[in-house]
Amino acid sequence: MQIPILDWTLADIMLFFQNDWTVAWVLILSGGLLAIWLLENITDPIPLLGSIFDLLVHVGTFLGFFVGILDIFVGYVVWTVQPGATIVAAVLIIMGFSLVMRVLSKFPLALVFASAVAIFAAATMYGFLQPLTNDTVIMSIAGDIINFLISGKGLLIIGFIVFCVVYVISGLVLGLLTIIGKIFASRPVSVIVGLAAIAVGVIVILNPALLGLVAWP
Repeated sequence: MQIPILDWTLADIMLFFQNDWTVAWVLILSGGLLAIWLLENITDPIPLLGSIFDLLVHVGTFLGFFVGILDIFVGYVVWTVQPGATIVAAVLIIMGFSLVMRVLSKFPLALVFASAVAIFAAATMYGFLQPLTNDTVIMSIAGDIINFLISGKGLLIIGFIVFCVVYVISGLVLGLLTIIGKIFASRPVSVIVGLAAIAVGVIVILNPALLGLVAWP
């Protein structure tokens, strides 16, 4: 069974989002994911509804990570194809960042990033050096060094060194990014951005020209 969407190119995907209604509903539905915290607080006193919205908030938090990536992508499409619609593009990108950081802000980004780079560096080191063990000339010159570097102990040492260097260098930048992310992922900011996105989505449906959207090429 063939699924046509899996055969789409990046250009096809970008073309799919070059439509007022598509952009509008991305704004409205994504904004709803952000603003759902407001409904959670309102429905807390109501036993059944409160439980339902509590569950929706938890599910929406992790689903929102992928929706946020989509929002940033659609914002990029709008930014490149509709230069006059800066408000629409900005709301999409800010909303996407807020949704993504709602999940990422729960993790120590510097630690995750440094660990990923360390694993990649160790794997790359092994992938580069391991084939050299079949070269008798190189092994006769630096065999001991190569064998040590591709051993478990050698890879751990390489990974640890890379981890320390990257963690120190990236710690400040990612720490600042985490602080900004936590601000955007906070409930008050999320609700405001979500409601703004819904409002912009409604305007895109009713009067797209008001926000600088013209006929898509």
